[in-house]
Amino acid sequence: MFIDEPESALHPKAISQLLDIIEILAEGGIQFFLASHSYFVIKKLYLIAQQKEMSIPIISAETWHSDDLLNGMIDNPIIDESIRLYREEVDLA
Repeated sequence: MFIDEPESALHPKAISQLLDIIEILAEGGIQFFLASHSYFVIKKLYLIAQQKEMSIPIISAETWHSDDLLNGMIDNPIIDESIRLYREEVDLA
């Protein structure tokens, strides 16, 4: 199943719930291909990979780097910007 930007028009909690459903279906043998620019999607998939010890291969188009979220969080511009904004917020506090 191919899903482009699964986070479109979804609240972050709904994104998480959708990915929980995708996880269940994937464990049942359905293969998914997701394209996303969302930190929430990447973070949730990372958590699923770690909690379930599930291989979730990823490709980052920024540098055409492939990895697996089971190996850890990936380094890419989406994650980098999320961390930068978080640090900026912490500095204000």
